[in-house]
Amino acid sequence: MKFGEAYGVLIEEMRLLARAVLVLDAQNRVTYTEYLDEVTNHPDYEKSLSAVKAIL
Repeated sequence: MKFGEAYGVLIEEMRLLARAVLVLDAQNRVTYTEYLDEVTNHPDYEKSLSAVKAIL
């Protein structure tokens, strides 16, 4: 639950984490986020991979 609270993905009433993509750099700064409205939806994989490549 600490992770979910820290990164804003905790659904408190259900004690679940929302589906999201977080990319952090070497200093643990969030450089990219994508929060999904539905857990059945897929994130934008291309954008996520581009965000990772940008910090490598």
